[in-house]
Amino acid sequence: MNTHNHRGFTIVEVMLFLAISGMLAVLLLGGWGIMINTQRYKDSTRTLQTFLQQQYNLVYNVENGRSADLDCDPVNGVREVASGEPRGQTDCILMGRYIRISGSNVTVYPVVGSEFNEASQPSDEASILASKPVKVEQDLRLTDVKLTIPWQAEVVGKNGSTDIANYVVAVLRSPLTGRVHTYSLVLPDATQNPALDSALVNSSNEIDDVELCLDAGVPFAGGRRAVVIGAYASSQSFITVLADGDNQCNA
Repeated sequence: MNTHNHRGFTIVEVMLFLAISGMLAVLLLGGWGIMINTQRYKDSTRTLQTFLQQQYNLVYNVENGRSADLDCDPVNGVREVASGEPRGQTDCILMGRYIRISGSNVTVYPVVGSEFNEASQPSDEASILASKPVKVEQDLRLTDVKLTIPWQAEVVGKNGSTDIANYVVAVLRSPLTGRVHTYSLVLPDATQNPALDSALVNSSNEIDDVELCLDAGVPFAGGRRAVVIGAYASSQSFITVLADGDNQCNA
């Protein structure tokens, strides 16, 4: 008579198998999640970079959506009153864009000024101020006026800070030479609304790089990236992305 011994898995062996399989699954899913978050984070930085680059293109390629309710003159500057004049028939000058950056929100306003006596203005900065530029909140039907940075990414402070960072960036074309200048300020909070006067339109506000540090809001591989508006920015080529180790975004 033949005797066959049938041996199965013990409870301990089954439990060890399940524990090891579970650990491997967690590690695999965690690594996959981090990889997805990293790709999304890179997409966030590229989206912000592309959006800011587009603002410079639109400053050079002027869009004129001014309505007849906007009037400009050298004495009173820009006023939202009924001028009655069609586009191109007033003293209004479309000078550029006023960009507010706060956390994940980027909002763009057109900047409009008035014609002035060019002979009395010796420099680009003086000519910009002489035009009495203002940020116009009236809808001028411009393209690319709002961006919500995708995938929950936010602009935060430098050196590892997770506090929301607020910036205003004025991209203005000189009516004297046509050259584009970029002036920027870091704001203590999002409620501030700097005017386009000498406090903002000042050579000291265009001499430094502006590093917009992006926090992903979720675990990802590598350090923070920064979308950088280069010093003396005058075209889209000045908008770059710096990876971990090349910026001041990490502690």
